[in-house]
Amino acid sequence: MLRNSPAAGLTDPSSLQFKIDASGKATPGAHSVDVYGGVLGRAWLTYPNWAAKAASTTISGHIDIWTVLPAIPPILSTAFEFKWTLKDSTGAEVLCLQVDVAQPPTSGADKSQDKCNSALPDVAPYPPPAGMAIPSVVVDLDDPPEKRWDAIVTPRAGTMQKLIDTFLHGGMANRTIVKLLLAGAADLEMKRMPQDFVKEIKGIAKATKINVGELWVLNMMYELSGFCTSVVAQDDNGQVWHGRNLDFGLFMGNDPKTHTWALTDVLRDLLLNVEFKKGGKTLYSATTYAGFVGLLSGQKTGAFSISVDTRYDGTLDEGVIGWLLGKNDDCQFLTFETRLAIEADHDAAKYTTPYDQAFTMLRDYNPLGPAYIIIAGAQSGEGAVIAKAFNATAEKAHEPMTNVDVWPLTEALSDGSFYVLQTNYDRKSAPPGFDDRRYPAENCLDALGPKKLTPAELWKVMSATPTRNAMTTFTQILSPKTGHFESYKQNCVPGPTCAPF
Repeated sequence: MLRNSPAAGLTDPSSLQFKIDASGKATPGAHSVDVYGGVLGRAWLTYPNWAAKAASTTISGHIDIWTVLPAIPPILSTAFEFKWTLKDSTGAEVLCLQVDVAQPPTSGADKSQDKCNSALPDVAPYPPPAGMAIPSVVVDLDDPPEKRWDAIVTPRAGTMQKLIDTFLHGGMANRTIVKLLLAGAADLEMKRMPQDFVKEIKGIAKATKINVGELWVLNMMYELSGFCTSVVAQDDNGQVWHGRNLDFGLFMGNDPKTHTWALTDVLRDLLLNVEFKKGGKTLYSATTYAGFVGLLSGQKTGAFSISVDTRYDGTLDEGVIGWLLGKNDDCQFLTFETRLAIEADHDAAKYTTPYDQAFTMLRDYNPLGPAYIIIAGAQSGEGAVIAKAFNATAEKAHEPMTNVDVWPLTEALSDGSFYVLQTNYDRKSAPPGFDDRRYPAENCLDALGPKKLTPAELWKVMSATPTRNAMTTFTQILSPKTGHFESYKQNCVPGPTCAPF
């Protein structure tokens, strides 16, 4: 029998019996059982051809573990327990084997034990093949908000509904928030949101015939959970580059047929590269999912680029739940604020560059939840990671109370580096051992250096395991100075060269 520690709640031990025949005898040959549909690991046993009078026999096997589980008590434990018991005809145990694999919940990663994996054979070549291309569409901001997305979402309505259903029934969807969203709260609460975006959501709901509350859930997904990697790096010529992987779908259901995350697969089918136009000209470009109206990743040529990564702290859902209960009116949603920043006209009298304006807006707004905002500019030295926390308290009234940390690219350059890199954990402490994407990516960048920094080399960094993992939906390579904009689907199946997350 193979099972997880019961606290994990991810497997049903009774369903993981190795294959036996009708008489209760083990069938000769190789047999396997999967942990969480093969997403987290697999165990094998090979039974011999049983000889009735054999003095001894050999049963071989091995255990493949793609990762140990993160410690999120009481939801998840950090341990796997593999137990195999052989009984004789009387029911007495004649052999019992048990293997326990545990990750200490407080252990941090060690950079010296990590390596750059950009040379592995499963890293896609650059430029990526046609099968990784993301469909391109145009949204005209001069059109009425209720109609802007009609032609884009209507043919994708079925997949959008599938995504919503997968999220609602996934294992870690926040049930408190979901219940509030679907209990008639949508119409009431959307009155407190930017009205152009509300009109877009309602227009999409009308075009797709999807319940507006459910569509609102889709637009709230990233406020609740996500795992990503973003890097801003400056090459030897002073040009700033922005790399970004968007990861989503952890423990929201698995697909036993594909042995990967169910939600992630559906998200890939909804990916779009959107050119937003205004006054007949391109205002900015973004990579997003059909039905999602906020900004997760985007670029305004000659100005700046933005990506967002989830930040985990003790207030992850506190602000959002409070907002749904009528509180926190002075707080804003992350991806609506980033879109407002990229659509804003440059106030040259107040801000030297568009980057300065966007940086200030995103640094100083009051967030509903914790987040990292990663921004790159068109000029040398323009770049930063802004770590945000839910605006619950203000220790110093004269300082923005929303920021945990601001990490400018200029600070990294003065320290002899050429990049800032952000995953989902604060930079001043080591990432956890169960989810270390920071150090392998840093090792890749350190080996590369600013002289060799090109789109092709940055693609390799972002495509190396575990930076690219089974939750990665797309990889993006941007440079605001020249308007370089590339986004491609990513996909890998958990195994020796593909981390589950």
